[in-house]
Amino acid sequence: MQIRTRMAPSPTGNLHLGTAYATLWPYLFARRNQGQFILRIEDTDTARSTKDFEANIFNGLKWLGFSWDEGPYHQMDRLPNYQKAVDQLLSDDKAYYCFCTPDELDKERQDQAAKKVAQVYSGKCRNLSKDQLEEFKNGSKPYVIRFKMPDDRGLIKFKDLIHDEISFDSKLIGDTVIQRGTGIPLYNFAVVVDDIEMKISHVLRGDDHISNTPKQIVLFEALGATLPLFAHYPMILNSDRIGKLSKRDNSTSVDDYRKEGYLPEAIVNYLAILGWTMPDDREIMTIKEMEAFFDLSKMRPSAAAFDLNKLEWINGEYIRAMSDLDLGKRLLAFLVDPHFSEDKVVKLVPLVKERIKKLSDFVALTDFIFDAPEYDLSVFKKLNVEKAGRTKEVLAAIKQAAEKLSKPWTAPVFEETFRKLSEELSIQVGDMFQILRVAISGQLVTPPLFESIEILGQEEALKRIQNVSSTYPNFPDSSADFSMKELAEIK
Repeated sequence: MQIRTRMAPSPTGNLHLGTAYATLWPYLFARRNQGQFILRIEDTDTARSTKDFEANIFNGLKWLGFSWDEGPYHQMDRLPNYQKAVDQLLSDDKAYYCFCTPDELDKERQDQAAKKVAQVYSGKCRNLSKDQLEEFKNGSKPYVIRFKMPDDRGLIKFKDLIHDEISFDSKLIGDTVIQRGTGIPLYNFAVVVDDIEMKISHVLRGDDHISNTPKQIVLFEALGATLPLFAHYPMILNSDRIGKLSKRDNSTSVDDYRKEGYLPEAIVNYLAILGWTMPDDREIMTIKEMEAFFDLSKMRPSAAAFDLNKLEWINGEYIRAMSDLDLGKRLLAFLVDPHFSEDKVVKLVPLVKERIKKLSDFVALTDFIFDAPEYDLSVFKKLNVEKAGRTKEVLAAIKQAAEKLSKPWTAPVFEETFRKLSEELSIQVGDMFQILRVAISGQLVTPPLFESIEILGQEEALKRIQNVSSTYPNFPDSSADFSMKELAEIK
């Protein structure tokens, strides 16, 4: 059998994690079995589908590392194909025109609910006479085309490659709509026609589609086609394990994760371990390794919850595994802004590599190298020298020592100078380095201090030390502002 799988996103929004997750499995199955992976665009929702969304989906899939062998096919380009299939079903008396109005259908459902019976279309228009049919058509009465469920169909069974045998009672499905009066096909019909004509051998999709499968099976049968094999995998859950992944907990947009500095290979890796286990149970794996080892029987039978902390951990593992050169290239491509000079970024890479989990962490950790810091008195309040009431004294001594340092500064000489100064002032070395760190960066956490100062440059470092020494303590105090906000809320 020639393995042919497909993914069919709807361009009604930007690419999201759920679509990426749904793409991964048919993609891996095709690659593992030397098959073909087809991309199809379900754009029959003309009110919401846009070319911009479509372009975002294509770009996002390519960024994640997915490629396709055929397509993209567009359903709106295939309307004649669906019409031909509808005409065949009408000619074979396997479909019929339905002129029931929305009000009539709603009334029918209400009556069925009151009687506590299945809410299934009654088949009222199944047996319209030719005269009635012509009368309704000539009167331009709105209509849809319904598939005629065979009266004797009974149970619709299929073997799911993940869930084993699943069955549905055809009487609880009834005569489903397959085409609107506008000529636009409905999902369950269009997907069957597409799968037949594109010779799809395996349909891998989320288990939220299980209820669609019996409706599609009877259409395959009615059109005289061979059934593909079905595999329905669990969808990703929100972190609280209540409901499918949604932006209620975390962003679901792939673009958002890209802008935050998550690596495409880390995202795909994380999506993979949510639904599948490698033979050796490893958690870090490349997409090429997934292609080589993917086994449908190893897919998880139950849904996993999205865990942002786990994704961050995996992303950090990929960052640490990169060479300094490769990470520098990734950072420069991510930062884009020429404000982040290449020479300084490259020098900073070995200092931050072990400290960042995503590319955006680089900015928060090193922005003081590229921009003069804005000092905040609340940061100084966390220092031991401030608690001892010696900040002004120590800053003045730091300024004096820095001005006397012979140029050019080097990290070892700078470090030794201020170790000695801490002894002279009878303060802990760690306290000396912390106040130096705040004077240089305005923050309590930075890459290694003395190497950072060397990258910053002696002139800029000295200017900052002089500035903070002369202006302390005349800085904004965010802790005081926060307290005022809290006080206002209490009032």
